[in-house]
Amino acid sequence: MQFSMPLKILQESQKQLVEVSAPNVLIYDYLQPGSYKYDVFLNKIEDGKVYLKIYDANTNRILSEKEIKKASMMKVVNPNNELKEFSSDKNFSVQEGEWGDYYGSRIEVWFQPDDSGKPERKLMTKNYIIQGN
Repeated sequence: MQFSMPLKILQESQKQLVEVSAPNVLIYDYLQPGSYKYDVFLNKIEDGKVYLKIYDANTNRILSEKEIKKASMMKVVNPNNELKEFSSDKNFSVQEGEWGDYYGSRIEVWFQPDDSGKPERKLMTKNYIIQGN
């Protein structure tokens, strides 16, 4: 498995710049260990919300499930097939683990359509090295 490190939020809340040319999820360290923000880049997608599910890569145990789902939920819509960035305005925390105790995780981006007749679906997965708080 290949793992990425969370990106940095620099002074005055400026995010580390990364070139993105395909659907992707970027995780950023935020203020204190175990606290994160994220951006998701999506092509054409109907009205709905995205949220994160985070799993321990070794045990496959879901981490801070209810808290992360609630804190990472954000509205998305992109009627065009051009890549569009969506940024979270809230941060989320991973409770499992200790400061400085880094471990592999699997970050899944899930989509909940506004149309209740359509099922939720997983959009993408990416592996990150994280720590708890």
